[in-house]
Amino acid sequence: MHNKLMTRFLRILALLLAFGASSHAMADVMRLVTLDTAVYGAGRPGYLDFTFNGVDGAPAATATMSQLHGFDLDPVNFLLAGDAAAVPGGFAMLNSSNLNDVAYQGVFGGVFSFLLTISGDASALLNSNFGVLAYDIDGNQIKGKILDLMFVSAADGSADLQILSVNDAVATVAAPAAVPEPASLALAALGLLMLAVARRRRV
Repeated sequence: MHNKLMTRFLRILALLLAFGASSHAMADVMRLVTLDTAVYGAGRPGYLDFTFNGVDGAPAATATMSQLHGFDLDPVNFLLAGDAAAVPGGFAMLNSSNLNDVAYQGVFGGVFSFLLTISGDASALLNSNFGVLAYDIDGNQIKGKILDLMFVSAADGSADLQILSVNDAVATVAAPAAVPEPASLALAALGLLMLAVARRRRV
């Protein structure tokens, strides 16, 4: 009887650990953003401006840009405003009421890409906007907003990104290849180990 109770307990614990691993991943939304600036003219200097702000009392959230490709990563090329900061491998912005942005001064004509991760409370992520704009070297906006994303709650309560507008000639947004976080992998591995122990006890 004791062995049966222990086996049942181990199974429940394993399931809880597995659920914990999956639910943790739901708190973040990741998208691979690619910007092809050829339409602005090869060799033309200008700015790419990345913004993240909350509206209508949005719950706290953070937008992180990582895995930057195509950028000259010399810090002198980046201007940070509001609640934006450099982090290892990229930049992070809060969705506070300030004007939060990362402005990159570079040369148009090439392809820029980055992994966008928006993190927060998966049960209440609403009204957080991530935007991308282009400016010429004199600070004049070029051809309207490149990309406008709204962080929302999906029907199942998980977090998702809704594309409000996109300049298809410049931007693409895609789901990246799934790479489990180390913490999630550890929880899942522990859950499998507990299941193996439970099965061995039953034999």
